[in-house]
Order: sequence, then C-alpha cells, then structure tokens
Amino acid sequence: MIKFYLICIFLCAPFFIKAQTKLADSLFTAGQYLQARVEYERLLYLGLSSPNELLLKKSYCLKAQQQYEEAYHTLQRADFFKGSDSLQFKLYYESALNAYLSGKYDLCLNKIQEEYYYLPQIHSPFLELLEIMTLNQQQNISEANEKYNEFVIRHHLSTSSPYTAKKFRKLKNPERAESMSHLLPGVGQLYAGFPGRGITSLAIQAGLVTFAGVSFLNGYYFSGAFTGVGLFYMFNNGGARHAHYLAEKKNREIITKLNNEIKKIASEVIK
Repeated sequence: MIKFYLICIFLCAPFFIKAQTKLADSLFTAGQYLQARVEYERLLYLGLSSPNELLLKKSYCLKAQQQYEEAYHTLQRADFFKGSDSLQFKLYYESALNAYLSGKYDLCLNKIQEEYYYLPQIHSPFLELLEIMTLNQQQNISEANEKYNEFVIRHHLSTSSPYTAKKFRKLKNPERAESMSHLLPGVGQLYAGFPGRGITSLAIQAGLVTFAGVSFLNGYYFSGAFTGVGLFYMFNNGGARHAHYLAEKKNREIITKLNNEIKKIASEVIK
C-alpha cells in the first residue's frame, strides 16, 4: 500500500508542479507580484522544480515592484553554472540590470565581466549598452567612449557619437568647486553651472563683510566680530559645501542626458 501511494505521488508530481507554476505565472501576468513571488518561493521550498528558473521569475516580480536590490540578492541564490546558456545569460543580465537600477554600479560591472568570461559565445547589445551606461554613471567617460566606439563598429551603426558633444566631454570637479568658493564666494556655484546661486552667495557674503567693516569703523567691535565675521565664516563654509553639492548635481544631470542618448541608440539597435 505504501509503495502504491509513493508511486502515485511520483506520477502526479509533474502535474502538480506544472499546475502550481502555471498559477504563479498567471498571478505575475495579472500584476499580482507579491502573490506570484510567494508562489515561486513555495515551489523553491518544495524543491520540485528548477530553482534557477524560479529565482529568475521571482526576480521579475521584485523588479516590477521596483525592489531592485532585493531582486539582485534573490538572483545570487541561483547556480550560474547550471541550465542552458540562454538561462545562464538571463541570470547574469538580470543581476547586472538590477544592480544598475539599485545604484550598485561596481556589482553591475562585475556581473557583466563574469558573463563575458563564462559565456563568451553570447554577445548581447543590451549587455554592452548596460556596460557603457554603468561606466558613465561611474564618471569613467573615457572608457565608456572607447566601449561605445567598439559597439558602433561591432553593430555597423552610422549614428553620431554623443561623446563628441561638448556638454558631455567634461564633468565638473566638486572639490574644485568647493575650493573656489572658499577663495572667492559664489565662483564655485558659477563653475558648477548655477550662476544665479553664485551671485546670491556672493551678494550675501559681500554684505556680511561690508557690515563687519562698517561695524569696526564705528567702534561696534562685538557686533562686527560675532555678527559680521561669524556669519561670514558660516556662510562661506556653507556656500563652499553647497558648491560641491551643485557640481555633483550638475554631473548627475549631464550623465542622465548622456545615458538618455545611449538609450535612443539602444532603441535603434532593437529595431
């Protein structure tokens, strides 16, 4: 009798797995990502199906919910050396993509390099473009430019390079912006590309220096020192730090525009 039950379970298991997987897939298609990933995790726990495929599908649910870092960590539970080449590639690509979307650019490049090493037979323009965009995010513009030129040659593209545009060639140096603002208030903001804020910073600090000077000349040493000089010192340090922040902000804007150009090129490759 026990043998009979065991045989029945063995014969019915594939149908059960197929039905449960179909249920999870239908939940994902319906946009019920939380319920779908719970079902995928339950199948993983039962150990009755391919774990790599289930982990990949669970990562799709997390990515759809914009939980990119958790999606990345979910994929790291997979065995990247098992399954077909196409499945292995999807694991590498999704890992790199989720690392990129979560701002983990070093992890993204590591996964891309692993894919290149372990699956040299698969050449994906999506992965190449992701590598270029990641290098841009790391502000490694020269290497990204080299990779882009190789990409254009490899895929026989006639599109012009976005790296030739002057606005993309040189990023701002935040440390320089901060130093310039210490020496001459407002100049760091001007250098960062925010002239209005630079003029405002210069006007405020010039007014404080003037107030301190007038106070000293009229014998108001206490107010001149603590109000004029003290506030000038605070505004000068604050303005320098603000210039540093503005330079970083300008760099992020430049890189976002540059990567948007790369995305347009990606759409041409897809076509």
